[in-house]
Amino acid sequence: MRLLAGLALLCLALAGTGTGQSFGQLQKLCGKDKDGVAQLELSQFMKHVVSEDKDYAVVVQLTALSPRYKCDTCHVVDRALRAVSRGWKKGGGTKRRLAFGTLDVEDGEELFQQMGIDKIPRIMIFPAGKGPEAMANSSPREMKLGARTSHAEGMAARLSELFGVEIKADMPVDLTKYAVKGAAITGAAYASLLAYRHINMRMLGRNMWAVATITFVLLMTSGFMWNRINSPPYLGQARGGDPVLFAPTQSQQFGVETQIVATGYAACALCVLLLVRHVPRVSGAEQRTLVTFMVVASMVLVCSYLNSVFRLKMPGYPYKLLLP
Repeated sequence: MRLLAGLALLCLALAGTGTGQSFGQLQKLCGKDKDGVAQLELSQFMKHVVSEDKDYAVVVQLTALSPRYKCDTCHVVDRALRAVSRGWKKGGGTKRRLAFGTLDVEDGEELFQQMGIDKIPRIMIFPAGKGPEAMANSSPREMKLGARTSHAEGMAARLSELFGVEIKADMPVDLTKYAVKGAAITGAAYASLLAYRHINMRMLGRNMWAVATITFVLLMTSGFMWNRINSPPYLGQARGGDPVLFAPTQSQQFGVETQIVATGYAACALCVLLLVRHVPRVSGAEQRTLVTFMVVASMVLVCSYLNSVFRLKMPGYPYKLLLP
């Protein structure tokens, strides 16, 4: 609220000083970036974005992309905004006077301090203040970033609702995803063929239903449906380009997280199955004790790993089990 109030006061203070502002000047700044996102300095932000006396709208991210800030979420939102900007350039750039920009904390530190901005990234929308595209309320507004709007498709959908035009994200084709799906389908088909040839058909019905039920439970408890709804990236990317497996926040996740967590749950379920069905059949008390210890130790290690993942996504969680 303090940020919005401060920006509104700036808009009022700069009203009527728009003679040097033009959509063409802002477009030149956008043209310097391959994705069409203007890299704004503080003076350019004040001149081309803040004032209400403009006949175009601007979507600006307030961010901190420098490695010293260690803001992984900033890079996630930056990639989303760039995908939306590319999609706008390709499919809708002439439908509305709309531009995209970014103001980094290193370029606008003075403004960040004055506005009391203590949380980034943030997506700010500055509507047109005059002309045919002017909105009834031309005050700046913030687009809340959540599990959906932090990614390109959700951000594009929200901006489409706001501006009343179709905005699509330009997402690069992920060939790896299709290759993994193809390999999985091929492997499943081959495994089904082998199973049909070698498994006792009298037992097939009961075992197949058991496997299908456990697989469904694992998928639903590991975040599979969240991935289907929000379409997050499969992997994150650190500042140095290294892959990141887990998003460090409870409101986001990467696709690979579901696979890792589901594998951990499956390992725990397998340990319980071994303890109930197979360990009692081990001959000899010493051997049975040794196998029991090994299975229980394996389950504790897996649970400890899952607990450490939960602590990573919930930094305030006070409890741990073996692993940090």
